[in-house]
Formats: sequence, structure tokens, C-alpha cells
Amino acid sequence: MNIYDIAIAAGVSPTTVSRVVNGNKNVKAETRKRVLKIIEEKNYVPNSLARNLSVGDSQNIAFLAPDIENPFFSKIFHGLLDTANQYEYNVFMYGTNDNLSVEHRILDGIRKETVKGIIIIPVSDKDKGTAERLEKIEKNQIPVVLLDRDIYQSDFDGVFSNDYEGAYDAVRCLIDAGHKKIAAITGELDTRPGRERLRGYKKALKDAGIEQRTEYIVNGMFKEKESYEACKLLMELEDRPTAVFTSNNLTTLGCLRYLKENDLKIGRDISMVCFDEIRELEYTDIRLTVVDRPIYEMGCAALELLEYNFLTACRGGGEKVIRKTNMVKTKLVIRGSEKMIEKKG
Repeated sequence: MNIYDIAIAAGVSPTTVSRVVNGNKNVKAETRKRVLKIIEEKNYVPNSLARNLSVGDSQNIAFLAPDIENPFFSKIFHGLLDTANQYEYNVFMYGTNDNLSVEHRILDGIRKETVKGIIIIPVSDKDKGTAERLEKIEKNQIPVVLLDRDIYQSDFDGVFSNDYEGAYDAVRCLIDAGHKKIAAITGELDTRPGRERLRGYKKALKDAGIEQRTEYIVNGMFKEKESYEACKLLMELEDRPTAVFTSNNLTTLGCLRYLKENDLKIGRDISMVCFDEIRELEYTDIRLTVVDRPIYEMGCAALELLEYNFLTACRGGGEKVIRKTNMVKTKLVIRGSEKMIEKKG
């Protein structure tokens, strides 16, 4: 019998049980009475961990994201926050700006603070510095959950999307519309989404017997400015593509800005399929075919996975022997931007 069992039996959070155990006055009388009754019935003796939930142990969770201005990460944060509130946790968001030095500094700072758990979207999946820091953090009984991006050969739990399948479906959609000259503006290839989406693009071309052209693959680094330049490069080719697959929301925005500034239109000058929905486009006349995924729910799932680790630790789960990963599905939403450009006259 532990604090979590008492919480379940009383229909309250573990934090509420801890407050009762520690004599905290911020508990309703009726709730306090119910918890104390169950404690007496179960002959529960609170241990130091139960007491620390209020007086020593933190209820704070650290969330590290590469770009806090990107709506994708903001929506993930929303899911994290809503789920954390159910468990009475506090979530603090740290922006790494896709910079490894910044990520290392933040993790070093977090190690000196009292946090209950970490959810991180790492800058790179091959950086040993981040991997070693996170391993040390987990050894100190602070669970780590990866989100969207993986870390190479690690055993951290994580929540990811099927990037390969989503990209494959997007490019297949363009092929089915009649395109053979299909470009891709990729993301960072030292991240799981960057590599997997490029792999899906290449496999769709290969399965259709379409030659892969090196000049049609340009790295936009998942950034708007770089994707603007990537789109410019593609559209200035002598034999330019008839369609482009953009690898994330900011990549798409960079392309749209270039097209607008140069009086180029989707459906007239280029066709496009994009990875990730951009809700703000609902208020415009731009109708893009997109690979959609449950972003908010990914945030919720990451927090629930962290909570599972808290419960396992309190129940004497011991050393981790199984890596727990949640893989969310993608869905192709067809709106017509994939259609073959109509030749005039």
C-alpha cells in the first residue's frame, strides 16, 4: 500500500493525499476526512517519499523545445499543460533555439534544481552530450520522456509520429495526381523527423519508378527563412519541379512567402503537399493538402507516459528493462493543392 493506492481509493490526486499527510490546510474538510478514513482502514504509514511530495520533492516538470515560437510546439505544450493540471503538476517550458550549447546549458541547470521529470524534444538525435546528461538525470530517479524527436540508441521512453508513412503518403498523392518532377524541402537530417520524412519521399519515388534528382532535394532546416531560400532555389532551376513536398509547417510558410512575393500561385505555377496542418490558413483562400497528426494529443500522451514512470518508481519498479514508446498515426487530408498544373493553350 502506498500513496498512489490511497489516492485511487479516495478518488483524489497523490498530491492531495500528501497534503493531508503533511497537515496542509489547503484541503477541503470533506476530502481530508475521506482520505484519513482510508488511511486508517488500510493501516497506511506514510513514508518519506509520500511526505516529500509536499515538502521536499518538486511538482515541477521541465519541457525543452527547439523553437518556442513554432505553433507546433505551442500546441504540444498546450496538451502537456492540460494533462499536467489534472495531476497538479507545474510545467516550465525552456527554448533551446535548436542550439546544442543552449540545450546542454539548460540541462546542466535543471540537474541543479528540483524537478520531478523532463520531457524533451532534442536538438539532435546523435549528440552524445545531451544523451549523457539525460542518462545521468534518469539515474537520479528523474524520468525522461522524448517527444517527436528520438535519441540514437537510447532507452528513453517517447512519443513519436509515423513520419515515414506520412511523407510516403504525401508524395504518393502527388504521383497519383500525375507528377513526376517532385521536389522535397527537407528538415534537419540529424533528427528523426528529418530523416524519416526524406526516407518516405525517396521510397515513394522509387516505388513509382521515378528517378530521384539530387537538385530537387533541398534542406530547409525546418525553418521559415531557410525554406524560403530553398523554394527560391527550386523555382529558379531551368528544369524546375512541378510539385514540392514541404517537411513541416514552417517549411510551408517559407514557401508560401516566396510564392506570394514572386506572384507565383499554387495550382498555376506549382503544386504542393505539406507535412503538418496550419490552422491559420483556414482564414485564407489557400487550401493545402496536408499530412495531419494529433499534435495536442502527443503532448497529452507524453505527460501520461511521464506519470506512468512516477507511479512505477513509487511502486518499486526497479531498473528499466523495456522502453515504452507511443507511435501516433498520420492522416492525409486532401484539399486539391496536389493537382497537376493545367497547361494553357
